Amino acid sequence: MKRIFKGLKREDGQAVVEFAIILPILILLLCGIIEYGWLFSAKLATNNCAREGARYASVNCDYVSFLSKTVERVTDIAPDSIKDGINITVECSNEYNVRSGDVTVKVESYIKPLTFIGATMSGGGKINLSSSVTMKAE
Repeated sequence: MKRIFKGLKREDGQAVVEFAIILPILILLLCGIIEYGWLFSAKLATNNCAREGARYASVNCDYVSFLSKTVERVTDIAPDSIKDGINITVECSNEYNVRSGDVTVKVESYIKPLTFIGATMSGGGKINLSSSVTMKAE
């Protein structure tokens, strides 16, 4: 009888069972941190592209082809992570005299999620990030 009770009190597999219970939570937490960092980095890159484009357009607005040059400039400085799915729109508040108005640059980027957490949250597709910056034409 003592032998049976001794066998019931052994705790050899306790750590393995606890690890098996906690492992899915740790994986979800780690994937969430990675995905958040990826999205934050892409959002910062999108904001930087819009800001750089607006600055370039406001300084160079006296040239005839400054709209297409602004799009080229934004495309050139965009990092590879957002370059594939980027849409750039340049608008002037006063089309007849650009220097007396404002210049607005809108940048939209579409990125793929890195982990299954982001893919689940976005419905398996791409995540849309956008930024818009308006500056006074100089």
